[in-house]
Amino acid sequence: MSGLHVFSGPVICNRPGCTVEWRRDPILDVACPDCRAGVGIRCKRPSGHSGPFVDAHAARDLTADAQGAYGHCPLGICGVAHQPAQQELML
Repeated sequence: MSGLHVFSGPVICNRPGCTVEWRRDPILDVACPDCRAGVGIRCKRPSGHSGPFVDAHAARDLTADAQGAYGHCPLGICGVAHQPAQQELML
């Protein structure tokens, strides 16, 4: 089995006051559009190496959110539905 597969414990939301916990990181429910890491596989550096770097690619995080991998935000502040529309960002 590849060392890139993730078998880690629970992941918690880092927003203050949030108590949401996932069995595994929701980004692992989707493939990464940047480095092409598959479902369940950690993102890779441009060199092709995986490793203990903390952040996955932002596009993967947004893809997971758009596909509902994070679920409902109990604080009502996260998720695609709570991000400003592209038009609002241009103002």
